[in-house]
Amino acid sequence: MSKLLCLSICLNIAGASAISIATTAEPSVAGPITGGSQGHPFVADPVAEGYLEAEYFMSGTATRYARAGEWTADGRWDVTPDGTDEYTVRLWVRRPEDPARFNGVVLVEWLNVTAQREIPGDYLLMREEIIRSGYAWVGVGAQVAGIHAPETGLKAWDPERYAPLNLTSDAFSYDIFSQAGRVLRNPGDVDPLAGLRPATLLATGRSQAAYRLVTYVNAVHPLHRVYDGIFLHSRGQTGAGLTTTGLTEAASEPMPEGANIRLDTDIPVFDLQAEGDLVVLRSHLARQPDSDHYRRWEIAGSAHVQTPRWVATPPMDMGFGCAEPVNTATHHAFVKAGLNAFTRWVRDGTMPPQPADIELADPAADDPIARDEYGNAIGGVRIPQVDVPTATLDGRRNEPAENGGPMAMFCFLYGTASTFDSVKLARLYPTHEAFVSQYNACVDRLLAAGYLLAPEAEEARAAAAASDIGARKRS
Repeated sequence: MSKLLCLSICLNIAGASAISIATTAEPSVAGPITGGSQGHPFVADPVAEGYLEAEYFMSGTATRYARAGEWTADGRWDVTPDGTDEYTVRLWVRRPEDPARFNGVVLVEWLNVTAQREIPGDYLLMREEIIRSGYAWVGVGAQVAGIHAPETGLKAWDPERYAPLNLTSDAFSYDIFSQAGRVLRNPGDVDPLAGLRPATLLATGRSQAAYRLVTYVNAVHPLHRVYDGIFLHSRGQTGAGLTTTGLTEAASEPMPEGANIRLDTDIPVFDLQAEGDLVVLRSHLARQPDSDHYRRWEIAGSAHVQTPRWVATPPMDMGFGCAEPVNTATHHAFVKAGLNAFTRWVRDGTMPPQPADIELADPAADDPIARDEYGNAIGGVRIPQVDVPTATLDGRRNEPAENGGPMAMFCFLYGTASTFDSVKLARLYPTHEAFVSQYNACVDRLLAAGYLLAPEAEEARAAAAASDIGARKRS
């Protein structure tokens, strides 16, 4: 995979909000959208064989919310309506061409705008599992930057195609995301899914989008209950504010630190964290016990952003101009397994496994992780690169290199890597067979436990076999 910058209750339950929130009129949908100077949707990588891509515009009136009462770390957050405004945003759809291939599940992704453009952070990591299992996927552009950022937003990229789009504030994003789900379940004259009827509607979002989904599940889901489950990927230690623009916290509404998912939620919430999320996003402060509606996986050795390689050997990648070599853990493989486990949980009640947490040394330290003799994290989901190591792989903060370029500002999300020298490798793996045997045993354990899927397990085994770890050097 290429380097990806991903830079996402019933009201009668005791203690839940008793406020009645009026639902605005259902939005209208136009499309499929064509034309424009670019001639295709923004961020249109090749569509897989057997899949179709289309783009639609959703227009309506969205509600802005305000806090009702105090918000604390328990996540029981109540809201009240605080005005409305009109909007037009895009729905980006990828679906099986043959309806018989559709598995009945629609993934609705809150598109990430940290890089001032709409990025499908989860789709890019889940893509192979989405395609082979027959999901439909819909990206929702619910934030201002994705549309209006001066040089990188949709309207700048293709002014003709995206001329109708308009959104005045991220405060309306939460209701827009609810409206998108309702349109997919009950389409009007224009059906973005072209006749596919979802049996299951799952929300997903990565990084900044996961911050917003924390707030969504705690404060907005109880009002409308649109989604059957929510996949939080690389969230931080709290949620996004109701009036927050991007990740800038409004001084008038500071968010509680260490915000949990509310215990009285009525849908499965799956929380997948890279080691780097615990370090740079401080998500370890929001840990909570697993429950009937909450599971969390912490992936040891992985960074927030991946530059994946199954076996870490020189030369190492420097990312987009980072000071140190970047982490090479295969984050994507465990996201795909997480999606598979999450879907089975929502559809048939099969609970995902709950791994041990990554162990902490000093929770207040810049790097809070407890590390083994090789510098790798202890605990968590034990990926092959940390259980059978050839390098130190961590999620700690990387820095931009001098003259690293404009994208180097995101180096803090890439983690670091330091490969072992030949002496250490020879001591650990005196033969190639010794390395491959240990590596494959780790892969087998992950596969049996459900933390890895068969196609990725095969990729991992092939990479170990093709490596030169433990091989005798020719003189």
